Amino acid sequence: MTGISRRRRKRATWRGVAAAATTTAVTALAAACGGRAVSGPRVEASAVRVVPAATAIVLETAGPPPSDTAVSFAAGALHVVVLRHGPPENVVFAEVSFPPRAFRVDSGRVVSVEIRPRPGVYGLEVVTSQPLRQGASVTFKYARYFSAPARARIAFGSDVLYERALAVGQVQAGGSALALLPSSRPTADNLRAPLPASGIYLVAAAP
Repeated sequence: MTGISRRRRKRATWRGVAAAATTTAVTALAAACGGRAVSGPRVEASAVRVVPAATAIVLETAGPPPSDTAVSFAAGALHVVVLRHGPPENVVFAEVSFPPRAFRVDSGRVVSVEIRPRPGVYGLEVVTSQPLRQGASVTFKYARYFSAPARARIAFGSDVLYERALAVGQVQAGGSALALLPSSRPTADNLRAPLPASGIYLVAAAP
């Protein structure tokens, strides 16, 4: 087998190996979110499904964890923060997008953003120096390191059915509930949702 063939096999997506995948133990949602409270505006209530934290099954990741990221930039222009898994492949973990009108400040004012990936799961905490206004979004990318918990297979019957039920959820105050936001799929193995405020966001599904 050539070196190229080996690399191609190594980078196969979860869909091609789902039947033989080995999963890790279920990560408790309370540990994933750290019990941190969330404040700020919310997405339209009619578009949100709020579920108890205990029923939410968070998508796990088997890849090298991304690093915390802190950036500062001028409001009024598009800015996209890309987070990557660690070496050797440096696969994209998530993209956080801030369009020109994302912040409630005048154009040109410097804003700061801190993004902290949650350990062992597809999730992150976003902290902004200024309140968000509209248009900010997060896109999780799980083609390489998708890892469905054993609990998900029991609840949904297969990795594919679990994936179809996934949404990006915003951890609610106290960590006892998760608000599943309206989520879309811009491309295969990508999941995008609005980012209405600073807080903790997790990729999860609830039966």
